[in-house]
Amino acid sequence: MTIKHDQLNVSTPLIKLPKLAVICISGLLTSTSALASEQLDIRSYEAADQCSIDIPQIRVTVNDVGSGGILSVELYDNPKHFLKKKGRKRRIRVPATEAQHIICFNLEEPGTYAVATYHDKDGNRKINRRWNMMPDEPFGLSNNPEQHFGFPEFSDSAFIADGLGADIVINLQEP
Repeated sequence: MTIKHDQLNVSTPLIKLPKLAVICISGLLTSTSALASEQLDIRSYEAADQCSIDIPQIRVTVNDVGSGGILSVELYDNPKHFLKKKGRKRRIRVPATEAQHIICFNLEEPGTYAVATYHDKDGNRKINRRWNMMPDEPFGLSNNPEQHFGFPEFSDSAFIADGLGADIVINLQEP
C-alpha cells in the first residue's frame, strides 16, 4: 500500500494497536527514561574520606552489596543512642554497585564505635521497614551479630578503634 503525502491523515494511525497496548508502551517508555535520568541524592558532606594507611581511620569493608541505589554506612559512638539519628556520629553514602565496598572514616579520637550499614535499593535516602520496624532492605552491623528478634545492642556491634584505627568487615543480610 502506498500513501501519498496529500492522503496522509495525521489523526488516523498507520498501525492500529489496542488502547491498552498503547498505554502500556507509553508507560514503559516513560518509566525507562525516568530511571535512566535518575540522579542519586548523595550530598557532598556524605562523601567518604579517602582511604589511607598513613592516618588513623575506621576502614569498613561491606560485602554482598547489590547494584543500584545507595549504600549508606553510619558510625556510632553512643550506646544510649545506637541506631538513632541523634546518636549517629557520621553517615557516608556512596552509589551501590555489585562489588565489595571499602568505606573509610577518618578517626578523630580513639574509642569504642559501632557501624550500621544498609543498601537503600530505591535510593529514597531512608531504610524501608517492615510492619515490625525491622529493615526491609539488606543491612548489616559491625561484628555481624546474629539477628533474632529486634536489633542487637551497641555492645553486640561495638569495636575498639585505637590510635591506628580499625578494620572491620560487614556482611549485608537480606531481610
